[in-house]
Amino acid sequence: MDPLNPLADNPVHFNYRANGFGGFDGGRPATPKPAHVPPPPAREGFTRKTGEDLAFVCPSCDEELKYNEDETEEPPAKKARTRKDREEHHFWAVKNCGHVYCKKCFDNRRGGPKVAQQPTFRKDQSKNTKLFCAVEDCDSEVSRKDAWVGIFL
Repeated sequence: MDPLNPLADNPVHFNYRANGFGGFDGGRPATPKPAHVPPPPAREGFTRKTGEDLAFVCPSCDEELKYNEDETEEPPAKKARTRKDREEHHFWAVKNCGHVYCKKCFDNRRGGPKVAQQPTFRKDQSKNTKLFCAVEDCDSEVSRKDAWVGIFL
C-alpha cells in the first residue's frame, strides 16, 4: 500500500449510469412542469391585448406609445456615453399601478429649464420632491427610479 495515497490501489471503475441523482437506475425522473395558471383578467381600464387596431397613449404627454426601430436617440457629441444613454427601454411602467409612459416622459419626469415639454406628473403639495402618476385617481409615487420597470421590445 502506498503511504502517500491510500486510494492508489483501488481499481478504477467508471460507471456512467451512476449519476448523482439516483444511483445506478438512470437517475431520478424528470421534474414535471408546473400546470399553467392563466393570469387573472386585466383590471378596469387596462388590457393585455395588442394589435394593429389598438393605440396606446402616454398619460403624461398624450402621444401614442409606439416603437420605431429607425428612431434612435444619439447622445450629445461632447458627452461620453453613459449607462443611461445606452438603455434600451423604450417604455417604462410604474410598478405600483401599471401605467405605461414613454421614455421621454420617464427621463424628464422631474422637469427642468432645458425640457421643452414639461411632463404632467402631479406634485405633492407639501413636498416638492414627490411626484405622483399623471393618471387621475392614481396615487402611485413615481419620483424614484426603483418605482419603475423598463419594458423591452
